[in-house]
Amino acid sequence: MVYYDSELRKLQEEILEKERLDAQLADLLIQQDELKKRTAELEHQKFEEQEDVDRLKGRSLAAFFYRISGQMEDRLTIEEEEAYAAAMKYDAAAAELESVEQDIDRCRSRLAELRWCETRYQRALDAKKEAVRNSGRPEASDILSLEAQKTALESQQKEIDEAIRAGVRARDISQQLVGELESAKNWGTWDVIGGGFLTDMAKYEKLDQAQNLAQDLQSALRNFRTELADVKEEMSGDIQLNIGDFLHFADFFFDDIFSDWMVLDKISSSKERAEKTYDQIQKVLGRLRNLKDTILENMKTLDRKIEAIVTGTEL
Repeated sequence: MVYYDSELRKLQEEILEKERLDAQLADLLIQQDELKKRTAELEHQKFEEQEDVDRLKGRSLAAFFYRISGQMEDRLTIEEEEAYAAAMKYDAAAAELESVEQDIDRCRSRLAELRWCETRYQRALDAKKEAVRNSGRPEASDILSLEAQKTALESQQKEIDEAIRAGVRARDISQQLVGELESAKNWGTWDVIGGGFLTDMAKYEKLDQAQNLAQDLQSALRNFRTELADVKEEMSGDIQLNIGDFLHFADFFFDDIFSDWMVLDKISSSKERAEKTYDQIQKVLGRLRNLKDTILENMKTLDRKIEAIVTGTEL
């Protein structure tokens, strides 16, 4: 006989889903605030850099000086590169903000649907408890409690599985990024010793791919952070804190991208940062998998308790 029936299970799962969404929403709102500030700063920086380009192309005294000194072309190239880099960082932050705001809308919409789930669950549980009392079976209340505990553990397992999937995606992207930067580093070495135009092109092609991966990684890391917010605080401990120092990988990656990409040290330091990010994700995934193993073992223990009660009576 199953005392904790499908209706109670469904309603408890809705309560646990609501708790997960509340945790997600709280973290997403923090991300939204951070990204709004970051986007505003980058937008201001983008406009300033573009104004420098426009000033050189106009009739300013600075433009006149660079023309008569023969430095106009070099100076304009530098300003255009800085303007492009600023626009690129702004576009990445704006896209990230848009993604976070879409997730916020999704959470709020689902939370509105779940608004009364606790009330519905309590009513159903009270009715079930009354039925158990009326059944006259002393073991029924124990089984009902054990089955409720098992449902809670199943929900925790689901939270961890979702966090693991998000972490694996971020880890795989970081691994790809390491590979692209290693290739760019190799081409850069050839460039330094006289590889010429073709090696220069190959290097920048790899850096273009690394740039796209860095943006993907930033998005994946933020999603990983959001999924980790689902994991109960008493289970996660310092897991959430462990990811804080690599959440802003893309900010580091895009800083001085044009002025420093000519230097192998920039590629090497970016590769080291990507490798560190990979290692940190692996550590967090290890913690999550250990937590999952513990939950699965606790679920087996509950099954054994229920089985002992059932086999010890004529249910």
